Amino acid sequence: MRNESPEMRNGFIILLIAFAGSVSLTGCTDNSISSNPFYKLHFSQDTIAFDTVFCTIGSATSKVVIYNRNPKPLSISSISLTNGASSGFQMIVDGTIATNNQLSNIEIRAHDSLYVFVSVTVNPTLQDSPLLIQDSIVCITNGNRQSVKLTAYGQDVVIFRSKTIHNDTILAAKKPYLIYDYLAIDNGKTLTINPGATLYFHKNASLKIYGNLKAAGEPKARITLRGDRLDKLSDDVPYSYLSGQWNGLQILGTQSSASLNYVTMISGKSGIAIPNGTPTQMPDVTINNTRIQNFDSCGLVASNANLSLLNSEISNCKSGCLRLTGGNYTFTHNTIANFYNDNYAGKRRDGTPSVTLLNGESGRQNQAPAPLRVQFINCVITGSAQNEILISDTTRNTPLKYTFDHCYLMSKSFQSSSLKSVQWGNTKDQLFIRTTISSKGYCDFRPTENAPIRKKADLQVSQQSSFCFDMNGTDRLWNGTPDLGAYQWQGE
Repeated sequence: MRNESPEMRNGFIILLIAFAGSVSLTGCTDNSISSNPFYKLHFSQDTIAFDTVFCTIGSATSKVVIYNRNPKPLSISSISLTNGASSGFQMIVDGTIATNNQLSNIEIRAHDSLYVFVSVTVNPTLQDSPLLIQDSIVCITNGNRQSVKLTAYGQDVVIFRSKTIHNDTILAAKKPYLIYDYLAIDNGKTLTINPGATLYFHKNASLKIYGNLKAAGEPKARITLRGDRLDKLSDDVPYSYLSGQWNGLQILGTQSSASLNYVTMISGKSGIAIPNGTPTQMPDVTINNTRIQNFDSCGLVASNANLSLLNSEISNCKSGCLRLTGGNYTFTHNTIANFYNDNYAGKRRDGTPSVTLLNGESGRQNQAPAPLRVQFINCVITGSAQNEILISDTTRNTPLKYTFDHCYLMSKSFQSSSLKSVQWGNTKDQLFIRTTISSKGYCDFRPTENAPIRKKADLQVSQQSSFCFDMNGTDRLWNGTPDLGAYQWQGE
């Protein structure tokens, strides 16, 4: 045998190692599709449940992820919906639209996944109550049948698109209403909303009152005004937690009248706006037992109005809860609380105090501004800032007149003859059950047992028939000591 140089020997060893590595890699990568019946698919969830879907409108899209956690590729011989195209569900598999909701021979590599996107459009059900719709995604792989359940509730709805009502009209509560752009009531006409009715507003839609409004809710049949997104951001977060979904209610007639009783308004851009520039003619507005909550701008902004707010809550508004400019206002047994923090949309308060009082701005046609007359009785005004009240007198001839009588005020203390039995707040005070959004739900502005707003209300006012029960129907006098705000502590 001839002698080999060290270089030749080293080169041979390197080739040998490279060959062995190549064989090893080839052995670890087996691209052949397995027919092993023990290899099954896994799913990110076993049920896709849609919230109520308006008939003919269509839902948001949900997804399920299909995983192949096996060491070899699989061929899914069939992915289909049990009811084909008849149930209203539609399916897209890994970017491919499933014709008649069925696809065949879909390969999924080892330790890989694919996405199935599902939406639903419901045909009119011709009934008032929601109708349950069910189907299933069925996957057949190597003889194995696996499925994901699909459920949705279809709801018939009355649709208004840029609708102006020219006659006295009643909206019953049998079916909900869906408003696009606006629903308006003409000058001199009255819109009556019956107890239990729900009005859903599409993005940027609003309710415009040039005439009169009578929203006649009842304790067990509240009227709801809200956005039309009924899906969820996540399992624990409904879309209604996001502010800015619709444009709110606007009272636009200088001689309009509006009454709201047991109404819930949530998650719009501005709650109730009364932009009256004519101080010699003022709309008359009465709001009872109403919740105005989670708005992008102001909860209630009014210029030159005669307004009473009773037994109500205005809360969590990005640009303050209450802004008044000229007019006559009475606030009794209300909770005005601003802990706005829309984490889901990345929004924060803009620094505006919860309550802003301005003594008139110039009216139209060189008219003198209306003076502001406002009184707060048995109210709570608080929030996440140290100073939640701004009072600015912009006129000289007629000074602003205000009264805080038996109130809790989150503000720097000041001296005034307009203050009677005022309690100055502290950001460390534990007033309410919950001022943040948590797994338990949205904020809850009922008082805690040891809250400093307990037993501080003016008894003579609370005994009056309009105030002896709080917004939830709790007797304010059940223990003889009524609380400040819209809610009475009711014990464990």
